[in-house]
Amino acid sequence: MQETQNRVVSTQETGLLDVLVTLAENLKLLLIGSLVAGLCALGISFELPPTFQSVAVLQAEQPTASLMLTTAVLDPVIAAMGLAKDDALENARLKLREQIKTAVGRNDKLLTLTVSSRTPQQAQAIASAVIKQTYQESRPKGSARARLETQLAEAQARLKNAQDASVGVLKRLESNGAGGANSGTELARGYAELLNATGAAQSQISLLEIQLEGVSEAQLVQSPTLPQNASQPKKGLIAIGATLATGLALLLFIFMRQAFRNTPVNQTNSAKLTRISKALGLK
Repeated sequence: MQETQNRVVSTQETGLLDVLVTLAENLKLLLIGSLVAGLCALGISFELPPTFQSVAVLQAEQPTASLMLTTAVLDPVIAAMGLAKDDALENARLKLREQIKTAVGRNDKLLTLTVSSRTPQQAQAIASAVIKQTYQESRPKGSARARLETQLAEAQARLKNAQDASVGVLKRLESNGAGGANSGTELARGYAELLNATGAAQSQISLLEIQLEGVSEAQLVQSPTLPQNASQPKKGLIAIGATLATGLALLLFIFMRQAFRNTPVNQTNSAKLTRISKALGLK
């Protein structure tokens, strides 16, 4: 039993030593190859076109975020800024939609608009155009607007009637005790109901005015920024990623090569190697 355990430990130590020897013999290849790949990737990243991001924040919810990506908003922006050029409108629309990102905070209900472009000025200009067009498209039109305007006029009329009535009741309360205690209690109760009706009418008027106005500049928390630094490409991450990927690929290559070298040459293994070569298209 003890002899078997010693044999297992000896085998494990031999396997570990073989790995360490393989790594030591190929350490220069791993280091130099990975560093060269990382430097090449870094050099290539400097040739990639930069991308700048302009960010704006509004007090709005998901419907407004969805509206920003509709053709009703995108097409006028494309036409105003000449983004289509020689390209078809559909392709220009797809490209612009890819440049625009929207996100609505779950807790603060703030809509963050991020627009990417090749220059800081263009990113800011596109973001401003999208917001301005969103203002226009968020306002109700046609029959919807007419219905809201009718409701607003009715709510304003109710507010005026309630205010006029409450003024009359208040004057009666402030006059002599006309009619005794019971009459005074009824007048006080009626005055309270009129105040409630006035408050409800004012709330409805405010809500209808907001719906008629749509999204407006009053809800703009942060105007589109003018970015100073490019957000893409991330040169450092590209270099690090290329270095690590090359290192892993070289490590795999080294161990596979070592495994082939350590494989005893016999008829069975020779046949397997031949099949592998044929499968890979090698002669």
